[in-house]
Amino acid sequence: HKSNNNNNSSSSKHNNSPYTRVQTLSFQIYTGGAPALIPDETTDTSSSSSKKLRRNHECKGLHSYGKSEDSDLDSSSSLQCYLGLEDTAADVEKRMGIMRDAVNKAYDASDKDESTLKIFLAPEFFWRGKNGSFEFKSDEEKEANGECGDVCHILKGLENIVADKRFENWLFLFGTVIGSEVLPKEDEYDYQFYNFAPMYKGYDPATSKGIGKNFLVPKRYVSNIDFLTPLRHLTNKANAMELLDDFDASLDRTLANPHLSGHKRYDNEIWLRYKEELTSLGYNMIEYGWFYMDGIAFSVEICLDHLVHRSLMTYMADVVTGSNTRIPSSSNDHVKWVGLPRNQAQISLVASAGMDITVASLALADGGHIFLQDGVHGNQTPYSTYGTDECSPNEYEFFGGSQSITRTAVISPTDVTFEYEMNLNFSEFDLYPDGGERYWKDVLKGVFSSTTYQPKLTVYDPIDIVVPSFV
Repeated sequence: HKSNNNNNSSSSKHNNSPYTRVQTLSFQIYTGGAPALIPDETTDTSSSSSKKLRRNHECKGLHSYGKSEDSDLDSSSSLQCYLGLEDTAADVEKRMGIMRDAVNKAYDASDKDESTLKIFLAPEFFWRGKNGSFEFKSDEEKEANGECGDVCHILKGLENIVADKRFENWLFLFGTVIGSEVLPKEDEYDYQFYNFAPMYKGYDPATSKGIGKNFLVPKRYVSNIDFLTPLRHLTNKANAMELLDDFDASLDRTLANPHLSGHKRYDNEIWLRYKEELTSLGYNMIEYGWFYMDGIAFSVEICLDHLVHRSLMTYMADVVTGSNTRIPSSSNDHVKWVGLPRNQAQISLVASAGMDITVASLALADGGHIFLQDGVHGNQTPYSTYGTDECSPNEYEFFGGSQSITRTAVISPTDVTFEYEMNLNFSEFDLYPDGGERYWKDVLKGVFSSTTYQPKLTVYDPIDIVVPSFV
């Protein structure tokens, strides 16, 4: 039950679009918490599971320990820490340098045909910070130290990357930023949290004003694996504390987990308050997971939003309520607000950390493509299965750090179904090759864990963008 990637596609240019093909360049880097305890390689055993555990030097002195809610809370091996530099400005600069390296590497490996839209896709949680987030500056801090804080510097740095003639035919989804702001409460750990993806269309500053090129994609649903539950909130922390010789409760800096029951600090409605301010700063907010770029219909989701069918549910709700939803449509230095595409998305994007493409969540046009980049299982070779899940015996399942799927509709006198094909035509490039000028573990030191896998790029061969059969 597989279809050809080129079915229902055309070599002619789309209505209002200069692009006929798309090439995805996915950035694989581990963005999860660093394991606080790792197998002791000096232990004389053949199995890593039977080796004794030793302290991971990456976590030492950070006082940012915690556990994911889906982990075994009684197991010391599931303990993690947030990584980040004490100087948050230096932290942002270092992460920005890594992202810039990945973008430049992607450019070198990309198809240079101007009719091919290049999409650079990075994973969720790339921009996280030493205690689990980057803090927004208070009004008092802005007045004392200037307007631009850490989150501001992230956005300004990304804007500078994309303002380059080389990237006129590129769309960038730069992972996600975890931001927080202190709330006026007695609890010193009380914060409001934000998780959003900065997204940009590249442009030549010599010929374009850069209008309609900057977007923010809020993540609507917080997952049980998005944040670490601090040690201070665990009921059984004795085993972990025995192994952490530097743990001092008075120095615990790990921010509270907003997913915890009763902790309502991930209020996505607050984005509505900032919509006008974002617009004044040159950013458009992707409120419903849909947008047009140069005449191409896109959906975009962050991790759990994909699993709970956010884009698909928006599409379905819009249909039954009279098609009044409006989404941004950007082209030629201009943004207008239009209705959702009746034929669904020609291209769907997902940035995640612990997620796979889910068939039930797809909102794709006939012959449309979906691309996902994960920040936890980034080094897993992509593959698919069919009918192996007893609960869903007639469904496809997809796995892998980078995933690319094409869906085709099939209608016959006796059946209506969808067929799926996983795109396995790609090349992989180490971001910092062995024997190169820089050793990858040195580059990642302090901001990303090097206990998992080496950062690399997965560069897919260009494929045709489907032409909608109706508008």
